[in-house]
Amino acid sequence: MLISRKLPLAAALLTIASIGASSVAALMISSNIVERQAQEKLAAVADGRRNQVETYLTNIRKDLEGLSNNTYVNKAMASFKSSWELIGENPVSELQKRYIDDNPHPTGEKHKLDSAGKDRYDSSHETYHPELRTFLLEHGYYDLFLLDEQGNVVYSVFKERDYATNLNSGEWKDSDLANVFRDVMEAGTSDTIILKDYRPYGPSYGAPAAFIGKALTGGGEITGVVVLQMPNDIIAEIMGNTTGLGETGETMLVRKDGYFITDSSKTSENEALTVKLDSPLVTQTTRDNIASGPITGYRGIEGEAAFARVDFLGAEWIIAAILDRSEALAGVTSLRNIVLLIALALLGAAMAAAILFSRSITRPISDVVRNMSELARGNTDLELKGEDRKDEIGEMVRSVAVFRDAAIEKENLEREAEENRSLSDRERAEREAAKAEEARQMQEAVEALAGGLTRLSEGDLTVSIDTPFMEALERLRVDFNASIEKLNGTLCGIRESTGSIDNNSMEMRSAADDLSRRTEQQAASLEESSAALEEITSAVKGTTERAGEAAQMAEAAQTDAEKSSAIVSEAVSAMEGIESASAEISNIINVIDEIAFQTNLLALNAGVEAARAGEAGKGFAVVAQEVRELAQRAATAAQEIKELITKSGEQVGNGVKMVKATGDALTQISEHVTNVNNAIGAIATAANEQFTGIQEVNAAVTQMDQMTQQNAAMVEETTAVTHQLAEDVAGLSGRIAEFQLADEKPAMRLKEADETSEQVPSPARKMVKAVGTALGFEGNAAKTADEDENWDEF
Repeated sequence: MLISRKLPLAAALLTIASIGASSVAALMISSNIVERQAQEKLAAVADGRRNQVETYLTNIRKDLEGLSNNTYVNKAMASFKSSWELIGENPVSELQKRYIDDNPHPTGEKHKLDSAGKDRYDSSHETYHPELRTFLLEHGYYDLFLLDEQGNVVYSVFKERDYATNLNSGEWKDSDLANVFRDVMEAGTSDTIILKDYRPYGPSYGAPAAFIGKALTGGGEITGVVVLQMPNDIIAEIMGNTTGLGETGETMLVRKDGYFITDSSKTSENEALTVKLDSPLVTQTTRDNIASGPITGYRGIEGEAAFARVDFLGAEWIIAAILDRSEALAGVTSLRNIVLLIALALLGAAMAAAILFSRSITRPISDVVRNMSELARGNTDLELKGEDRKDEIGEMVRSVAVFRDAAIEKENLEREAEENRSLSDRERAEREAAKAEEARQMQEAVEALAGGLTRLSEGDLTVSIDTPFMEALERLRVDFNASIEKLNGTLCGIRESTGSIDNNSMEMRSAADDLSRRTEQQAASLEESSAALEEITSAVKGTTERAGEAAQMAEAAQTDAEKSSAIVSEAVSAMEGIESASAEISNIINVIDEIAFQTNLLALNAGVEAARAGEAGKGFAVVAQEVRELAQRAATAAQEIKELITKSGEQVGNGVKMVKATGDALTQISEHVTNVNNAIGAIATAANEQFTGIQEVNAAVTQMDQMTQQNAAMVEETTAVTHQLAEDVAGLSGRIAEFQLADEKPAMRLKEADETSEQVPSPARKMVKAVGTALGFEGNAAKTADEDENWDEF
């Protein structure tokens, strides 16, 4: 095959191979990068949802501890227990009839009835139910139960069919509510918290239910158990946030055995506790390891998933972030189409350039070879084109011109020889020998030059003609070697420049990839920080509202204390009046005692006078005796009354002292309540100021999140441009590699940048932790970056 065809064909094949290889490599690298970024994104989402769920579960635990230590709840427990015993032999049917069957409110609203108005139990229910119902509705729990030591459900807010039953012997003795009660009682301590994982619960119409309970204590002994039925809606709302997950992405809460706890919003069926996510990644997930990878079978899709474990009282729940693989790799498809279009365009341009380039080299060389062949056949009537060129081809043409001139001169010499036939045979023989030797040297020079040109046409720039030519043609050899050396140097320089550009482009591409990945991680960290600040804002707002309510209650307590103090003052005045009246009564008794004494003396004198009168005075003597006895009895009675009045006076005096002491205590209590009221007011004011500050921080983090998202978009555009530059340089290097150069050295390439950069704690997370510490808010979102994740600082 002629070199004029071989060189364009070789250039085309090399171009196709280089563009194809670079395109396939670019697609594979891009696919791996997109897949890795999708997995990192899913891991960040799973970690963020885990932080939200753990924060909510921490609040549930705090609510339960607050209920168990609340005096109001303990009073409610004592009141329900005492009134329970007065209901009768069958409290189950009686209470379910009052608060479920005869309840005028429809199903789902039975909690709106405050009292059935029949006995003491209904009075207790009317007293405590409104507050407990308000607590339940404000915190979003499904139900709240109070259980006595015998396992009786003495109270619940929503009044389902487990209400008023016995959990040791009743219909629901095998339920998780009963299991929580038994475990708390067996623990025997007030600090133990028992959690039962989500399972279908009969009284809630088979809906998934989880129960968490803690003991109530009084006097150092367990007096009952308070249990919360954990809600599904709030966790489902957290899982329903699909921000950053596209059209097919979602997050789910999964039990450690793989069954879904929450329902998927992407399907019409209810997957809660009915669908199992069968993936080894679920069991590989640990607290410190977010497992990620492909999953199959769920929703009939080939998906990418990330799993983060939530540890809460031994439950070991899993947060699953799932995204359809086709959507995750949608960028690879568009990139593949773009790469194919660019590859086709580059291929066309490279083919055209290769053909033009090869023709610019092979056509003049072919002309030189053809002229040399014609010259070898003795045709000296040649028109040499390109003698005026300034490159190596021009040198070759001028060298062929020397051969042509030599051949012409040879012909002239032959004519002269023909004309000089008269010369002697010896001279003619010598001339012929000289001409033969000259012809031989010329033939050797032509063959050497033809061989060098042939190797040059094949792209071998290491060719060199070392055998000297005849003196007339030596310049042709020197010029040929100089031309090859100059062309070799030029292409070597181009190759070195191409290698340098390739290194720089590789470095730029690596830096752009790192910048893109770090920017995305920064955006994810800011998004989590923004979500955590929103939770802190909500918590501080709730604290402000509770502080306001506490201030109102303290004011009411102060008013009641002042009223009690006034009542005690009146009681003291009344007791002092009773003491004065007792003293007056004692004086009257003294008068009566004196009258009895005088009467006794008079009766005695009357008896003496009747004795002196003899028989005539006997009747009067009898009357005097009776009067004397009556006077003695009156004196005795007066003495007893006096003793009683004296004792009553002493008791009244003690009562006056006690009432005065009570008044002094109430005065001190009023002062203490006033101080507490002032302190709570200061707390409420500080909480309002904290709430305002947190709102400002939240707005700043939101603005930072938006700016980071914009920076991430700009970094992606820069990365695409850098990759395009690297591909162009690779194509140019491939075309230079078609030539074999002297002193050829392998092109140096920079190593790919290590994907792991120096990890530093996220400043956004530091800010969230500082705010959370200042407010007393504890949650996974306020942890350090070393405990959760790192971000790359650049």
